Amino acid sequence: MKRWRYLVFAALACAAPARALTPATDFDLNRYLGTWYEFAAIPGFLQGKCARDTRVEYTPAENGALAAQTRCTRHDGAPESSESRARPLEPGVPGVLKVTAVNFMGIWWYPFGRESIVIAVGPDYRWIAFGHPSLRYARILSRTPALPDDAVKSAVAALVAQEFDPCALVTTPQAAGRATASRLCDIAR
Repeated sequence: MKRWRYLVFAALACAAPARALTPATDFDLNRYLGTWYEFAAIPGFLQGKCARDTRVEYTPAENGALAAQTRCTRHDGAPESSESRARPLEPGVPGVLKVTAVNFMGIWWYPFGRESIVIAVGPDYRWIAFGHPSLRYARILSRTPALPDDAVKSAVAALVAQEFDPCALVTTPQAAGRATASRLCDIAR
């Protein structure tokens, strides 16, 4: 029994420190629906599988959730896709989402998901920036494969204001956007 206590304590001690991120106050979940292109992200599991052309389509799902269908091109040129669900943690704060990719027996298991906090939204929902309180996950999505420089600077400034490292974010190559990956700190000056 003592061993379990030590393991739990060790796991908690090793956990990444979390920040209290401030969600965007003007976020409208309905305007989040549709197709988004990944402009930049802190490389994680999905980015390790995808080489380029990452896009995600959000559609309404069961019980007020959003269905997310992500598609990309892998390093070997083959297509990759995955499905997940997102829903607000609290109805009054739609910018704080719980996201899960765990579906077992037709049930989406949100306890196994992660928080995704909408930090900033561009004019007319042309771009959106969100991240995780650990500061180890963040993305900038755009309605088009490319973003104008002023929009990039605004999105990066919003993430930096929440203490994200702009050098940790890497652009995602898109067929009709940037051809190669670059760190955001190198392009958003």
